[in-house]
Amino acid sequence: MKPVSPNERLTLAWKPQLASQPSSALFEIQLCVALFGPWASVEALKNAAQPDTRACPPVGAVATSETARIASNNGQPLAAIVKVPSAPGFYDLRQISIYGSGNSMSAGSVIEVR
Repeated sequence: MKPVSPNERLTLAWKPQLASQPSSALFEIQLCVALFGPWASVEALKNAAQPDTRACPPVGAVATSETARIASNNGQPLAAIVKVPSAPGFYDLRQISIYGSGNSMSAGSVIEVR
């Protein structure tokens, strides 16, 4: 991924897909995007403690999107906007999903701000 500029606004999109095992259970899903950092290098970021991503917005994030709340059967795409901090360095960009009663998952990638 190419570096991003300080204070740039990133738009990330979720595209729902049908589950392989359909369920009749209906529950709320919370979705957000968060940035953690900065670190001086990718190696330092990878060696850092993993962020706690069991909440939207998560504790310790330096920037977050608004939290989207949707029903689990909503098939519409969603977008989130997060403003990149002004400090240069490497950031852990996390997509966070909170669902059911206390379940969560996140996926991350590294971005460079310069």
